[in-house]
Amino acid sequence: MDLQTFQKALAAQLYPVLRREGFKGSGATLRRVNAPLVHVFNVQGSAGGGRCYLNLGVQLDFLASAGGRPLDKLLEYDCEFRERLAATASGGDWHYGASDQDCEAGAQAAVLAWEERGRPWFARMARWPDDFAALVDALDIDHAHPARGLRMAMIARRLGDAPRARAIAESALARAPERASGLREELRRFLAD
Repeated sequence: MDLQTFQKALAAQLYPVLRREGFKGSGATLRRVNAPLVHVFNVQGSAGGGRCYLNLGVQLDFLASAGGRPLDKLLEYDCEFRERLAATASGGDWHYGASDQDCEAGAQAAVLAWEERGRPWFARMARWPDDFAALVDALDIDHAHPARGLRMAMIARRLGDAPRARAIAESALARAPERASGLREELRRFLAD
């Protein structure tokens, strides 16, 4: 079997569930836009063939997307928050199988995975500002990647928590490697504002 066959099975079984929950689109990517939030669901074929990945992403409209795309065109890898919806609770990609029945069974399993793990993942980042205030509060500022620190500082500032925004940005700048000159400059500009 191939990606196209598996996507048809997903389109018949999983996409109606996603559409009932506000996702729109066709093909490999569906989006749910509720500004300032964008939720993205994407099917990505594996370069090796025979399997694919179900990607989830969340972006806030005031954060610049990696690809510079408008909200209704965002791809999962443009998003600040990303996750893969694994085939099992312990991980794994989605294999197409050897028959149409295998593809149908895989699509049914994707619906179950959505209900058990995909929907709850998005639910943690579904309400602005409350869910993001909780994310900012829970951030371990001394261990977060400096680039993530910058984005979380931006979120904190948007939430009106200037002291937390400054603390996050200062920690990120202190830990950003010298070779990350662009990131360091962004952090300096953020702190100067």
